[in-house]
Amino acid sequence: MTFMNDSANIKQFQLIKFINENCSDDHVISKISIVLRRDKIEAPYYMDTKIRLSSCIDMPDNGIVHAMNILNHHRMYNLDENKYNEIKLLIADTFDDDNESEHVKIFKEDKRLKIVLMSKNNDEFGNLFKEYGELFEKIDDLID
Repeated sequence: MTFMNDSANIKQFQLIKFINENCSDDHVISKISIVLRRDKIEAPYYMDTKIRLSSCIDMPDNGIVHAMNILNHHRMYNLDENKYNEIKLLIADTFDDDNESEHVKIFKEDKRLKIVLMSKNNDEFGNLFKEYGELFEKIDDLID
């Protein structure tokens, strides 16, 4: 039973960083979605993270030859108000409307904030950790 409790505490961003650093495939595609919400009655301060990693081998003339899902991970958090505000402030300091690009999408609503980070190869994937490592660490630190 101890193993099950320990395995539930995997730090998700450390895991995908480990995959990035130890993957020999240059064609790792990632999509990371972080959603902060404060609209649920039963959990007023809430965060959802979704991470999807895929690998593909493509040929310029013939399209995709092979595609494989490496990881599809979803974690839900009930936060207290202080942690919610701390993460929201970190996101506000890290991202603004000028940060939007093909790799970063920002969706803001009254009670919902969504950040989507995408990469198309292993180098771009590694750059996500350099640019947004502080946010990833803060989220991982929610799990003891």
